[in-house]
Amino acid sequence: MNDKLIRVFFDSSLTSKAEMFELIAEQANPEKKAELYKLLQNREAVGSTLIAEKVILPHLESEEVLESQILFIKLRQEIDWDEQTGPVQLSIVIILKKNEEQAIKVAISQFTRTLADEEYLAQLLLEKEAGQFEQMIRRNNLSKDNQTDNQNR
Repeated sequence: MNDKLIRVFFDSSLTSKAEMFELIAEQANPEKKAELYKLLQNREAVGSTLIAEKVILPHLESEEVLESQILFIKLRQEIDWDEQTGPVQLSIVIILKKNEEQAIKVAISQFTRTLADEEYLAQLLLEKEAGQFEQMIRRNNLSKDNQTDNQNR
């Protein structure tokens, strides 16, 4: 996976869903933060983004997004997300620019497959060191790239 796509926020002091959405919208496009915040709220209203215990996958696609990216936000303290979702400690966010180039879409699609590995998600939740956390993310995504490269040969 292209390392430029990944941004890591470790030991984040966010304390609410609103603060989480503000950070995500700010990362997507500071100039259009309010509009992107609303898109995140609308997406959340459709259904839960919970993918594993204490792990959510908020995502948005918009013409207002400046660049596609994947955010890993590991919280210092769990956030009580909502009644349906429960407590959250890790948010893995996919931000996609509308009409993104195919190579980026493929990379993000391949990345999402790594999220089916419950053991990997559990390790991310348990990790207490920022450097190790980031290494786990990059190592996991690089190994998936190598598997894909080998399959394509």
